[in-house]
Amino acid sequence: MRLLFLSMTLPWPPNNGHRMRTWSILRALAAEGHETTLLAFAYPADLGGDTGPLREVCTRLEVVPLELASLAGWIGALDRLRALMGSAPYAAGRYRSPEMAGRIQSQLESGRFDAVIVDTVFGTVNLPPTDVPLLLNNVDVEHVVLERYVRYERNPAKRLYAWLEARRLRRFEAEACRRAAVGMPCSPVDEAWLHALCPGLPLVIVPNVVDTAEYAPPGEEAGDVVLYQGGLDWYPNRDAVQFFASEILPRVRRSRPGTRFVVAGRNPSPAFRRRLASVPGLEITGTVPDMRPVLSRASVCVVPLRIGSGTRIKILEAAAMGKPVVSTRLGAEGLNFAEDLEILLADDPTAFSRRVVRLLEDAAFRRAVGEAARRRVEQEYTPAILRRQLGRALSRAASTPPAPGAVAESWA
Repeated sequence: MRLLFLSMTLPWPPNNGHRMRTWSILRALAAEGHETTLLAFAYPADLGGDTGPLREVCTRLEVVPLELASLAGWIGALDRLRALMGSAPYAAGRYRSPEMAGRIQSQLESGRFDAVIVDTVFGTVNLPPTDVPLLLNNVDVEHVVLERYVRYERNPAKRLYAWLEARRLRRFEAEACRRAAVGMPCSPVDEAWLHALCPGLPLVIVPNVVDTAEYAPPGEEAGDVVLYQGGLDWYPNRDAVQFFASEILPRVRRSRPGTRFVVAGRNPSPAFRRRLASVPGLEITGTVPDMRPVLSRASVCVVPLRIGSGTRIKILEAAAMGKPVVSTRLGAEGLNFAEDLEILLADDPTAFSRRVVRLLEDAAFRRAVGEAARRRVEQEYTPAILRRQLGRALSRAASTPPAPGAVAESWA
C-alpha cells in the first residue's frame, strides 16, 4: 500500500518509548513492502540530525520544525488559562501548525495514498477533511493519563485545571476516534478504554515490541543496582522516581545498605536534580545514548509508575535483557506477564521494597524471573507479531467505509 504517516516526532534516534514504537512500525511497514511517506514534526534538538535510517525505510521524508511553548513559569500558566476560553484542549492546541497543515493538504491532494496513519490523536489537529482511510496510532489513551494525574495532584488549583483539561481532552479524543477507520491501541486494556470512548470504532491491537536479537542478556551485574529508565521531561516518570526515592528506596537500603538506585533518562531539570541530591544511593545519569549497557549492569529494574496509559517498552527492554522487573500494577498494565513468574507486582511501598530485596538477595530467583520474562517477549512482543497486526489493521481500514466523522469538528 501507499501510506502517508504523520508523526508527532522525528523517530530517529529511537531514544524514548514513543519514538521506539514509531520506528518499529515504520520498519514493519517497510518489511511488508509498503511505500511510506513520512511527514514528521522535529524539535530544535533533532534538526540537522542523521535521518539516514529513516530514509532507508521510507519512500519519502519531510520534516516540519516544531518548538513547543514551555509549560513552566507564569507564561506557561497564562497560556493554559487562555486555552480554557476555547474549545480545544491545551495539549492539542500546542501542536497546531499552519506549515504542517499545508504539507498534509499538499500530500493528500496528490491523490496517491491508500491510507493515512496518524500518530496519536494530537496528529489530527492539522489534518483536513479527507476520504482517505485514517488509521489512528493510539500510543496511549490521552485523557486517561490526565485523569490519573488528578488522583495524585495535591495542589487544588492544579487539580481543578487538570480535571477541566481532562474533560476537554476526552471530548477531543472521542472526536479524533470518530474520524478514524481503525484505531490501533497497544494493549487489550487500552482497547477497552477506546471502545468505551468510541463504541463504533474498529480496533486492532498493535502491540509495542522489541527485537530480542538486539538485547543479548549480559554475563555480569554491577552489584546491588536498581534501575529505572525513562525521560525525566515527562511528569509520570518524575513522579515514579520521586515515589521510589522517598517511599521505597529507604526501605530497600535498610535491608541492603549498599543498594544504588540509578535513574537513566533524558533532560532532568536542575530543579529535579537538586530535589533528589540528598537521597542516599540515588544517581541520575541524564541522557543515555544506548540504554543496553546501563541495563546490563542492573540487578533489578523497577517501574514504580502511578500515572500513565499504554504499555511500557522499558519493561520489554528489561525482559529482553533477561532482567527481572518489579512494577506497580499500573506500570505493567496491558502486558501479558505472569505475576511472580515473569514479573513481580506491588503498589504498596512496603510490598514493593520486599520484592526488590528478595530479588537482590536471591540470584537464582533473579535469573529465573529474568529468563522467563525474556521468553514471554519472544512469544508475544516481537517484530513478526507487529507486522501481522499492522497487516490486519491495514486490511480492516481498506474495507471500512469512510467514517461519518471524517469531516473534523472545528477546534479553533
